[in-house]
Amino acid sequence: MYDSPPQLRSLPLSSRPFAAALILLCPPAALFAQDTIPPVDTTSQEPLRDSTVTAAPRTVVQTDTLGRPIINYIEIDRSDVFTEAEAKHWLPRLVNGLHITTSEGVITRELLVHVGDPYDSAKVAETARHLRALGVFAKVRIDTVSTDSGFVMTVKTQDGWSTQPSARFRSAGSQTDWQLALMELNLLGTASYFAGSYRHTPDRNQTSFQFIQPRLIARTVSLGLTYQSLSDGSRERVAISRPFFSLSDQSGITTLLDVSNQRVLQFRDGVATPSDSLRRIYTIGRVEAATALNASPAGYVHVGLTAQVKREDYGVWPVTPGTQSVSATVGTFLEIQRAKYVVTRGFTTLARDEDVDVSRFARLGVYAAPSFLGYDRGGVGFLVQGRLGTRLPNGFAWLDVRANGLYTAAGLDSGSATLGGTAVFLPARKHLLITHADIGWIKNPQPSTEFDLGFATGPRGFPIHAFTGDRTYFATAEYRYIVAADLLKSLDLGLAGFVDHGGAWWHDENRRTGTDIGFGFRLSPSRAAGTNATRLDMAYRFKTDVQRAGWLFVVASGLVFSTQPRQ
Repeated sequence: MYDSPPQLRSLPLSSRPFAAALILLCPPAALFAQDTIPPVDTTSQEPLRDSTVTAAPRTVVQTDTLGRPIINYIEIDRSDVFTEAEAKHWLPRLVNGLHITTSEGVITRELLVHVGDPYDSAKVAETARHLRALGVFAKVRIDTVSTDSGFVMTVKTQDGWSTQPSARFRSAGSQTDWQLALMELNLLGTASYFAGSYRHTPDRNQTSFQFIQPRLIARTVSLGLTYQSLSDGSRERVAISRPFFSLSDQSGITTLLDVSNQRVLQFRDGVATPSDSLRRIYTIGRVEAATALNASPAGYVHVGLTAQVKREDYGVWPVTPGTQSVSATVGTFLEIQRAKYVVTRGFTTLARDEDVDVSRFARLGVYAAPSFLGYDRGGVGFLVQGRLGTRLPNGFAWLDVRANGLYTAAGLDSGSATLGGTAVFLPARKHLLITHADIGWIKNPQPSTEFDLGFATGPRGFPIHAFTGDRTYFATAEYRYIVAADLLKSLDLGLAGFVDHGGAWWHDENRRTGTDIGFGFRLSPSRAAGTNATRLDMAYRFKTDVQRAGWLFVVASGLVFSTQPRQ
């Protein structure tokens, strides 16, 4: 049985209309998060569990030669935003009436085990991960039971509220980043994503539209479309792929076309005024195909080929570059993963199950960049990327490394390297300590690809572009306590204390870093689909060569670092 997490005592029915009103009026993706299924008493379970599912047959059932029970029937049990037991008043019923429940076909297409297959706990665990990764469910649970008619597997899902008008707001001192958006995470119950938004940042304004359908053609080919109209340019992006849908898949292919014509800004020394303003015309077409030499629910070995054609030209803004620099590369890569996941709470969300990848992973790539394909000097490129993850006695951790470069006859022409580590500890139920540190180096970065910390990434008490350069380090620690889960059937609430330190600088300048400490609230809408926790922080910023010391209010969402290596 796949256990559900601890639940709070159900609220009186009289409180539920107010809960439904909150769902209707306050579902922004960047302002809260999600949770809940029919109440189950699991108060004794640990806050962190291995991502495994085990069967407990009660009677004698048909088995294979390895003694595994044969699945005779698979039952799909779908639930709306509010369950039948909760939807006793008109407002919860209205919420359910306005929401289209996820199609049964969306669920069945993610199943990695089928009727007639032996029960495989690793594949069932991976199925649960895939369903949660769709971002449309508030809860996923897989149970098994032996009946007179055989071994039955039940897949239970509860939808999250997916139509999300968003009024996102970020602030660090006098700088603001706000967005008005309408997002549908589960269009017509098909797990399709569509969003339209208008965003204002300290750098520019932009209007964006995005559509993603993970299984548009023959239930295997995905499509992603993005259009951005910027106050200083435009960008269009098309991605079509038949990816590896599971660890056991035998082949995959991805294609990408990205076209942009926009201004790029460069900042130095923490000064808010750009030191340089350029027009960048950029077009890239990329294809990557791979096959599995070995693949199972325990991991895989992939070998593949990749090729790309790119145009990248720069000119002083607003002049259009008069040249067209086109280049191409071809290469091969080897990718290995030994899969390991844990299910936890409170990391990127608050009171919702989330899968954390603590696998052992490595990717090695070699790429040819000859002069006859457009490079000024022919060379050979390389990529090394790895993750070493583990489960701790009361938590989990991983170490990431990524390095790439282009070598010519004169030596290393350009490249970068980053190293980062994350450790999360769960000392007690509802308590969480998140720690992270990373360091990075770049040689000859292209404009706007340098390290850039401040505002929402890096030390949270500092403004956007506070620290830029080709050298960086950053460290942070945050202690969280989940005060209430599914409060009033609508809200997850937490408290946090934190400290940040780090920065970025150019190799020919003095090191520039900053430090802040503070405390704040963590909020998530418990019935919304696919959201990170919102941070409402009071941060004390220590004085730097540019910024004054003092308290400031910071509003943002998610973590202050990336869970993937910085590139």
